[in-house]
Amino acid sequence: MSDFERIQYGVIQDQLCEEMRWDAASRESALEQCIYLFVEGESEEGAFRILLEEGLGINFSDYGVVIANYNGIGNLKHVIRIMNQTLSHDRPMIFTFDDDDPSKVPAKNTLPSNVHLFKVPCTPTVTLSNGLQGGSFEESFKSCDFIDACFETNFLKANPQIFKQSFINVFDKTKPFYAQIVKFLKAQGLSIYTLSKPEIAENMAVSCTPEPDTYVKLADLIQQIRTQNPVKVKI
Repeated sequence: MSDFERIQYGVIQDQLCEEMRWDAASRESALEQCIYLFVEGESEEGAFRILLEEGLGINFSDYGVVIANYNGIGNLKHVIRIMNQTLSHDRPMIFTFDDDDPSKVPAKNTLPSNVHLFKVPCTPTVTLSNGLQGGSFEESFKSCDFIDACFETNFLKANPQIFKQSFINVFDKTKPFYAQIVKFLKAQGLSIYTLSKPEIAENMAVSCTPEPDTYVKLADLIQQIRTQNPVKVKI
């Protein structure tokens, strides 16, 4: 190797090291200046990452998104109050929630500006048992995606005598989805009739095409928040 080649090699190595230091600092800074994404349950915790990262290009490390499960709509108001009392209270926070119990959701005008509420699904899709229009996580997907996901669960794949078409024949897309698969399986005389919601959620997230509008809008909100709160890289 000539002296000139050694110099070139050294310059390239220095540039690579500098780029690696910058990437590491960027990711660390993004995490310190994170956007909290709160979800209602275990189903959403797994599926949201698939939908947003793999489907819509929201890299959680680059954007500094930290996902957290607040374990049910009954905890929503309490978690918002607690988060606003912590050292992280100035960080942007997105609270997603099923659109099926408005009484459990705080009024928007009572919240600080760094708290963003986001309904799932973003527009009403079914008629709830109380007669109101709304929906939950399952209804944020097309009914065919939900049905396919149910029949891709380990339980139903192990019970081939339960036919998908039989469920399709009785399915009503204007009513809550999950309750219908429970009712259907119960009618088949099975000892187990409650399918794993997280498994259904993952199946829907992996196979849906295109990504439902709800998650496109959620991705847009994350991008908007990050644009308004850019990461300041600390080296």
